[in-house]
Amino acid sequence: MAEDSGGAKAVDKWFVRASPSYRCVVDPTHQISSLFGWVSVPSAAWIDENGRIVRSNEGTYPARTTIGFGLGKVRVGDDAFARATRDWIEKGPDSEHVWSYEELAEHLKPVDDELSLAEATFKLALHFEAVGDSERAWHHFTAAQHLAPDNWNYLRQGWTHKGTIYASLKVLRRTSYLRKNSDKSYYAPMGLPGEDHRRYTEPEWLWTPAARRIKQLLRR
Repeated sequence: MAEDSGGAKAVDKWFVRASPSYRCVVDPTHQISSLFGWVSVPSAAWIDENGRIVRSNEGTYPARTTIGFGLGKVRVGDDAFARATRDWIEKGPDSEHVWSYEELAEHLKPVDDELSLAEATFKLALHFEAVGDSERAWHHFTAAQHLAPDNWNYLRQGWTHKGTIYASLKVLRRTSYLRKNSDKSYYAPMGLPGEDHRRYTEPEWLWTPAARRIKQLLRR
């Protein structure tokens, strides 16, 4: 499922490139994130044969991935979640990665009045964007971001309202700031064996290898 207020036209190319054998859908109003309490993508939940959620995580890449943008690229993800998922498929409720009711409750993010207001404000932004009122949409996107500054869904969708390039630069700038000025990472740790939860790395530009080599020579 793709969460994007741009709808199918914004995500079709990804679906076509993946050539999926299963049904894919688009969630332009971020209903899934609201229901599961997710604040970033990619995210995933394990739901067993009885319809019970037995694990819910963010940053759930199936493998290491390189994302290109203009003259640069960034490396993200690892295969820790994919390994855990295969273990769950094989062992079912006996998998060590399955959460109990208590563990699931501990991982759910509590929602206070400010976060509830942020959610309502974000939904208003999506509404105004859908009806073509860009000024009001941007006003409410900005307000939601101030109310919930750690919600990457609010941040990225709001920035995308100003264009993909603008959003990419804002994401890179913010992640760079977090790396240098706080102990926060783009994704929260999933607590899985072999996981690299700080896997949103510094961007690599076309000239990065040459610049790295020059720095090495200067240190000698």
